[in-house]
Amino acid sequence: LVARTLEGVPVAFSHFRFDIDEGDEVLYCYEIQLEKSMRRKGLGKFMMQILELMAHKYQMIKVMLTSFKHNPEAQSFFRDKLKYEEDETNLVNSVYEDELSYVILSKAIPQKGAAK
Repeated sequence: LVARTLEGVPVAFSHFRFDIDEGDEVLYCYEIQLEKSMRRKGLGKFMMQILELMAHKYQMIKVMLTSFKHNPEAQSFFRDKLKYEEDETNLVNSVYEDELSYVILSKAIPQKGAAK
């Protein structure tokens, strides 16, 4: 997924794929990057919403991503703004938790006919 200016200059992209994670069909966002000049303008949120819409269209259970713990802006963006939560596959209370520099986040995708 690539966002470009009117002149065709790329200013943001997301690298993702449809995957199976612990038996669940997911859309995994491996990377989302925006030029600094494009941040805090709604483009990142818009791009993540597109990924969520694709996950819904193709009946994925959730959108997953990996976020670095040392990046508070990204943590706030995903957790506070977009309401992503630590995924059940995240290594919490594990022997390795302190050694990991990342956290696995996810957001469930409501499906057609699901109870409201």
